[in-house]
Amino acid sequence: MSVTPELEIVGTPPDLKGRICEGFICEGYEFEGETAASANVTYLKFDGAWYRLYFEPHMVFWREWNEQPKPWEVEEESWNYPHVDVGAGAGVVGVRLGSYEMSATFEGSKVLFRFENGTQIVIEDKNEVASYAVI
Repeated sequence: MSVTPELEIVGTPPDLKGRICEGFICEGYEFEGETAASANVTYLKFDGAWYRLYFEPHMVFWREWNEQPKPWEVEEESWNYPHVDVGAGAGVVGVRLGSYEMSATFEGSKVLFRFENGTQIVIEDKNEVASYAVI
């Protein structure tokens, strides 16, 4: 019988429950024009503060972020890091976060955000590729 690996959390997960979402941006990763990950890094804004969420195998990292995130690239390497305004697209900007939970999976880890309007957004790292889905 397989046992789900233990999740390691690096940094301090912010207390976001009950707060209004002001921003939810996923930074993708493209190589030579092909999308490799849709949520390489996720930026969340609540109560005027930005937070940075990212993954390593079976690890979730939380960091405070000091500025509005911006897309960027390393042209000579053909790396591009586009941003998607997931919050606006999912209709959660201006909506209160009911809860979020972090968990390990066999292939990595995930964070599930539940908003009070019924929308859920999952950020999942699966075999070292992070993606987002609106449920």
